[in-house]
Amino acid sequence: MKPGVHTASALAGRAPAPAAAPARPRPSAWRVLWATARRDLRLELRERDAANAMLFYGLLVIVIFSFAFTAEAQLTLRVGGGLLWVAFLFAGLLALDRAFLREAANDCLAGLIASPAPRAALLAGKFAATAAMMLMVEAVLLPLFAVIFNAPPAARWGGIVLTVLLGTWALAANGTYFSALGTHARQRTLLLPLLLLPVAVPAIIAMVQATQVFLAGSGGAEFWLKLLLGYDVIFTALGVVLADAVLEAE
Repeated sequence: MKPGVHTASALAGRAPAPAAAPARPRPSAWRVLWATARRDLRLELRERDAANAMLFYGLLVIVIFSFAFTAEAQLTLRVGGGLLWVAFLFAGLLALDRAFLREAANDCLAGLIASPAPRAALLAGKFAATAAMMLMVEAVLLPLFAVIFNAPPAARWGGIVLTVLLGTWALAANGTYFSALGTHARQRTLLLPLLLLPVAVPAIIAMVQATQVFLAGSGGAEFWLKLLLGYDVIFTALGVVLADAVLEAE
């Protein structure tokens, strides 16, 4: 048999090579963000451990302060903003500490990092879920604070709500970043406030000062609101840029 005929016969009898499997598309950042936030919120609302503990700690702070200070409108004008944000900080630190608690077990965080999902979107989803939990608890604590401490009738509640939104954004943005950074630390609960509070000092000052202005019902808080907004934008951008480095450190 001629070489050409033998080669043709061999090629004719050979099975065709299987086609290569198409590469799976990379999930969009918005889809990953929404899926992460929805999952965390669903689990937290189903178990309610974090929400109950946050409410307990926030209420405990408000009740203790109500016994320590006379509930007068003049006192609320002087120190009400500080008292309110102490309660919010205690509740918020608990939520931030639990942001990556589930992923710390069974190397779940390593699985998330190994997935094709954008890491900045994973971090943003955690931020969204934590901020939502904090806002839900603050929506309960704020009216209780107003009743217990006899908030002045002239208080501008629209400005206070805006300050709470911007302040919660600031705490959640930084807190989620540091919570991810200390996921596997032995003293994670102690490490989080040690890292977060010094960095958040400018935002905390702005929160308290703006709340005091709006409780008084007079004066301008534009400077403090602009400071809060600038802080939020800067540290949110830093969190997005450094998300890969933070999660790779785990």
